[in-house]
Amino acid sequence: MEAFINEMVEPRVLDLLVLILPKWKLLVYIFMMNVIIFSPIYFFGVILIDNVELQLICPSALLYGFNLIHRALFVRHNLNNTRSMLGGIGLLCVGVSSSGLVAMYSDDRGTNQAIVLLYSVVGGYGYHLVFSKMWKVLAKIFNAKTEMFVIKFLHSFGQAMTSMFLLVIFHCPWKDYIFGALLALLGGVLLNLVPIAILIEKEKNFLKLDQDSFVKITEKGNESFYNDVAKNFTGFEAAFPVQTTTEAEQMSMMSWKNPANYSRHEELEIPVLLEGDCDDDLLNREGKCYNHDGVEILEIIIEEEEDSVSEIGEVIVNVQPVKAADKTKWLTLSQILIAIAKLYHGIQMRQNFNARIVKSLRYSVKEIRFYSCLLLKSTDMCIFVLFLTVLPRFMSHHYYSRGKPRQMLLLSLVIISSSWATFSLLLLWCDIKLRKQQDKLLIFSILFKAFGYFCVYSTKSSFWTVSGCILIGVGHAIACSYQDLVIKRKFNARQWSLVKGSLCLLSGLLVVATASLTNVAYIYCRIDNVLLTLLLLYCFSGSVWLVCNFRIIFR
Repeated sequence: MEAFINEMVEPRVLDLLVLILPKWKLLVYIFMMNVIIFSPIYFFGVILIDNVELQLICPSALLYGFNLIHRALFVRHNLNNTRSMLGGIGLLCVGVSSSGLVAMYSDDRGTNQAIVLLYSVVGGYGYHLVFSKMWKVLAKIFNAKTEMFVIKFLHSFGQAMTSMFLLVIFHCPWKDYIFGALLALLGGVLLNLVPIAILIEKEKNFLKLDQDSFVKITEKGNESFYNDVAKNFTGFEAAFPVQTTTEAEQMSMMSWKNPANYSRHEELEIPVLLEGDCDDDLLNREGKCYNHDGVEILEIIIEEEEDSVSEIGEVIVNVQPVKAADKTKWLTLSQILIAIAKLYHGIQMRQNFNARIVKSLRYSVKEIRFYSCLLLKSTDMCIFVLFLTVLPRFMSHHYYSRGKPRQMLLLSLVIISSSWATFSLLLLWCDIKLRKQQDKLLIFSILFKAFGYFCVYSTKSSFWTVSGCILIGVGHAIACSYQDLVIKRKFNARQWSLVKGSLCLLSGLLVVATASLTNVAYIYCRIDNVLLTLLLLYCFSGSVWLVCNFRIIFR
């Protein structure tokens, strides 16, 4: 009986999926947007397959880092989401395409710095706009409790398919290619986000119109319902004739009545063409104004001294008609004052911005939980992206003597993507049962990824490499689905509003520092040492998370 009650209280995932199926067009658009929007992050891991000697591997990780920094620095309101998203798409395309043009037509020493600046800083700001506004638009369309878990699945599944998409677009058709040309091509691919964003906005408006039409069918949504209420309230039934009664009948029917309703019958004597001196929301009777409770509204007479009245009269007498030239002068003066007010408001916004960041940092430094969340958020995605960029040179170095290093590298990428996508489907199907186990699943994600990295690093045999890639894909699927939710649940609503700014800012700075140092080590150090350093860094952040959350395992 208890199992039957639980089944009735908690709906199955299949029931929720059936309810969300009418929005299948939106789901397709969201999946396509997730596939394309993550292509700049995983781009360098694909083009390095046939260009192992390329010394620039950090722009993808730097793009993710500057996205976090911009998210902390630029807090935007929930207004003009679609316009901001389109502007972010344009800025991202400009940054990526211009970095490709610089790589093609410039041979100076500052080429790499220009590519990093355009691809990471400029593109990171556009990426921040697209990513943040996309979630705000989706939050208006889908219910947070019953539908957003499907959007989380599409977010993870779309990322898993991004590597496959990049292999088909940027690797298979090209044998001898120019690095800058592929960057420019990536900018053209990102332009596909514009029609997808427009289609999402159009579909959202269609759903809103359907919802409004459905509400109008109901009793409270029917316009005649509100018209009847308004007529009964404002006394528009005065257009109908009133039955007269004798004094005896009036005396026999005397009882308490609402003064507002009782006064409406006397309002009939006023002709329709005449306008009362009272406001629209007041009732007029015999030259007096009453509110809807029947209380008379008295005229307010301001008592003034005779001296002030005489001064006012003198001023009024001396007033002369304003000329057109004077009007233009006053208009120019008002525009100048408005500009000064906007400038002052901007200075106040900067002061508020600095105060907000400083307040968030002061509060976060005192929280012990903040440090474990900071290390995990800054290393999980960053180490994964850097691992994909370091893997081509590592495979070519260790599998060159065994033959076919390129085939082994392609197999590793396909296995990571396929295991990631498959486990995302499993998490979708078991979402309701696993909602209370998300903390434990995140711990298993850290263990899976750490053990998978070391399996790939050992390179004892192809079996260990394949097993490590499967573990990495499964662990990253769990991290993409539950990491942000688990970190947010570590704090209450007030604490999270104070912590999230400093968390994004410091984690973004750590990502930028890690990616930059990794790129330097990639140029001057052995590839084995570079990969081992990344693995040890991830194990350190994972161990800190495990120490701070060890009680979760014994629940």
